[in-house]
Amino acid sequence: MDVRFDIDKEHKIITGVVSGALHRDVLLNMLAQLRIISSNNTGYNLLFDLRQTSLKSSQMHMYQVIDVLSSIVDLKEQLGDKIAHVAPDSEDRVEHALKIGALANIRGLNYEVFTDRDLAWKWLRE
Repeated sequence: MDVRFDIDKEHKIITGVVSGALHRDVLLNMLAQLRIISSNNTGYNLLFDLRQTSLKSSQMHMYQVIDVLSSIVDLKEQLGDKIAHVAPDSEDRVEHALKIGALANIRGLNYEVFTDRDLAWKWLRE
């Protein structure tokens, strides 16, 4: 798995681009990196671009998703108001992303799911 972060200071957006197989430990590692980046860029919105990832249904059970979301909620005070999740354009991945989005919104995050990065970017800038 490869994770790359880009910081757009003009629009106050942190973009995490992830490729490869997704699983809980890798995502928690990515969030640890995000904790450091967001502490130096307080108030920035967040875009997770997961279009180049693969996920087997057995790899990420919902209890593992809750662990990942809890880590994001812990960063809530450092982040901006919005988090965009760009998922691969396949029915099962979008369905999985929407479940994550629903849980995130229950936890008080303004979390939206997209399959088009440009639309996600536009939403974050609004």
